[in-house]
Amino acid sequence: MEKKYFYFQPQYVSKFKCDGSKCDAHCCQECWNIFIDEETYEQYARLDPQKILPHLKFHSDKGEYFIDFGDKKYCPFLNEKKLCSLQLARGEKFLSKTCATYPRITNHFGYFLERSLILSCPVAAEMILLEREPMQFEFVEVPEKIHSLDGKFFLQVIEATDKLKAHVIEIQAAMISILQERTLSIDQRLIVLGFFVDRLAEIFSPFDEDALTKLIAAYESKKFLAEQVPLMLKSVSFDEKKFVGLMQNLLEKIFNDKLINNEKLLQTIKDAFPRVSEKKFFVAEHASFFENFLVNELFLSVFPWKFEGSIAQNFSAFVAEYKLFELIIFAVALKGFTGEKNFIDTAGWFTTRFDHSKEFKRQTFSVVKDDEIFLLMSSLLEGSD
Repeated sequence: MEKKYFYFQPQYVSKFKCDGSKCDAHCCQECWNIFIDEETYEQYARLDPQKILPHLKFHSDKGEYFIDFGDKKYCPFLNEKKLCSLQLARGEKFLSKTCATYPRITNHFGYFLERSLILSCPVAAEMILLEREPMQFEFVEVPEKIHSLDGKFFLQVIEATDKLKAHVIEIQAAMISILQERTLSIDQRLIVLGFFVDRLAEIFSPFDEDALTKLIAAYESKKFLAEQVPLMLKSVSFDEKKFVGLMQNLLEKIFNDKLINNEKLLQTIKDAFPRVSEKKFFVAEHASFFENFLVNELFLSVFPWKFEGSIAQNFSAFVAEYKLFELIIFAVALKGFTGEKNFIDTAGWFTTRFDHSKEFKRQTFSVVKDDEIFLLMSSLLEGSD
């Protein structure tokens, strides 16, 4: 009997199809490093070495081969329709692990696996971010053939105790429910999530299974929403000056370390600071877009297990990264780029850097790691209507 695997995933994963005619081929250009695993390299060397191997270079630091984009700045195997000539000629089995799995990200813990799509793919970003209804999730049973992609399978293993692993999905579902509470603004949802995470940190050290069950049940109750949430929101007083200071500090870290070398973009963001008080109205107008970004990033990162440090520090980094994304989208809109494609392109640019490079997350973490969670919320989030 063929072995099967259980996946927890957003419903959009099953609907995703790569569309070369619609795609800007971000995964195949912009000087990305597309690494070639050893098995694929040997396959290329056997089947078509004269046409393929000249386009592969060895990365000494990584100890792997990668596709050399050359002067054209895009993958040499793309045809005029932006489709992969290797796949067209040989099928998906001929693709490297990177190409066969992108934009899918898979995380593993305990008996379950989770799969989602990364927003650097414009087709995935459009499908996810422009959906008006709350993101829906599902359990699916996946056969070995699809699960392994013939061995071409990226797997990120989440470090946690066996007891905790059994509750990861339950915790994620509770956090997603908070982020999808549409009676609250985006900032208000993040404040409530901050209180949830603060209590979660207490429950994790040491892990108290009964307390976790009670916590999730409390946050899911209508009574809690009506009685406790208003008190939470009143306890956070937004300080616009602190917000601008924190964002400037984060931008300085990123730009000074040459992680982003784009002075025009930096100036565009700086130009938005005097109008930051208008941002909450802009976010409210595009609330489903920002909600979907948050939910997808939370699920993709398996928050709060993906970052280093404490759960409170993870929350701070998660929110700071989101607020930078929100600010950049707002800044772009102020320059007149308000169309859906502009937002999708900006989301792709942002996640290409933050989800494909650990260095961006490290810099965000370094800015907020020493801040107490509730003090930081006052620098980032606005509780009042």
